[in-house]
Amino acid sequence: MKPISLRPNSLRLRLFAASATSIIIALIIAGFVISSLFASHIESSLKSDLSNQFDRLIAQIDPEIDVPTLKAPLADPRFQIPYGDIYWQITDAKTNARSRSRSMWDQEFNLEDKTLFDRKLNIANIIDPEGTLAIAFIQRLQFEKKDGSFIELDIILAEDLNNFYKATKQFRFDLLRALAILAVALSIAAWVQIALGLAPLSKIKQDISAIRTGSKSRMNDNHPPEVMPLIDEVNELLDTQDKSISFARTRASNLAHGLKTALTVLNSEIENIRKSGNQESAKIIAQNTNDMSAIIDHQLRLSRLKTRSKADHFATPLLKHLNRVVNTLKKTPKGTKIEWHIDISGKIEVDLDEPDLLELLGIIIENATQWANSNIHIQANVEQKHINLIIEDDGKGLSEKQLNLLGKRGLRLDSKGSGTGIGISIANEIVIMNSGKLNFEKSNKGGLKVLIQIPI
Repeated sequence: MKPISLRPNSLRLRLFAASATSIIIALIIAGFVISSLFASHIESSLKSDLSNQFDRLIAQIDPEIDVPTLKAPLADPRFQIPYGDIYWQITDAKTNARSRSRSMWDQEFNLEDKTLFDRKLNIANIIDPEGTLAIAFIQRLQFEKKDGSFIELDIILAEDLNNFYKATKQFRFDLLRALAILAVALSIAAWVQIALGLAPLSKIKQDISAIRTGSKSRMNDNHPPEVMPLIDEVNELLDTQDKSISFARTRASNLAHGLKTALTVLNSEIENIRKSGNQESAKIIAQNTNDMSAIIDHQLRLSRLKTRSKADHFATPLLKHLNRVVNTLKKTPKGTKIEWHIDISGKIEVDLDEPDLLELLGIIIENATQWANSNIHIQANVEQKHINLIIEDDGKGLSEKQLNLLGKRGLRLDSKGSGTGIGISIANEIVIMNSGKLNFEKSNKGGLKVLIQIPI
């Protein structure tokens, strides 16, 4: 399994980054909203509880005594505990006589803002006896005594906000931890979703690779509908390419046929020129027509070679195709006189397209057949990433100078022999096109040794 590519321009990385960013932003907003709702709920609950306590406090006030106080203690035990987080204080607005809960100990509420005592219920934040922030219900109320007179009392009921802040702080911490876990879970889910969403692209890549290797001619139509427009465009492009290649080859073939016809006419005229006694002109024209014919053959044979890319891979049996070439050459007049020695395993497969391999073997072995005296030896050995194919003949061989010139396009090392002199050049181009090497050496058997390195 190949590792997943996460380059900066990776589509997978960009989609995941967008998803992760969206998840984080959404969770931050959700965390802020949930935390605010929780704080608001706790504050509302606190105010509701204080409102009930305030009502009970008012109900227990005894206005008949000089220092107004409660008829009976309030039920909440915190009022009896020094600094118990909840406090009450009652003050006679006229005489300033004051009573307070035991929880206040020796402290008092002295509010500088007298506007809070305006006979309306006011809710404000004040400093409690412990010196911390507290929420307070404040109101000035008028009570009627038994003798018909009235008394005005300033009432304060306050509760420390420490517990409120602790609860909200702990809730935010727990919420942050839960949202972090949720963010990780959602990010994993987003990654899986992206992987599943991009899975069809892997299938598209496989189809394209199959087209390159020749196992398929078109992309399948069983892809998701979202990518089918792309598939249709690729298939249409392949159709257009095939038509263009076919048209170009047809034009090249027609052009070659037209030129060959003209050359045939010229060759006929060469005989007439010779008969007229102009041997030199006939020789020059014959040489040029042969060169023109060689160029035409060369270009036609190159047009049949398969262009390779790095993604193309082949597994073509070597021995099977070698035997096809040898069996054909055995039927030629020269081939019948040759003793063939072949030492190649039937399991060897090479990374060459079948037509290219047949073209390569045909050129090299036909050349060996032409120059051999009586024996041709063919063997192959396997190395790590390539095979070494060795073809040797027992002919007269070549000099060092000729070996250096061998393979140059259009060059014939024997002007008396037949052929165009470009076969080895084509073989060399086939090998180079398929990431191989072609070398020529003197053979110990007397003739030429051809060493071909082909990817395994």
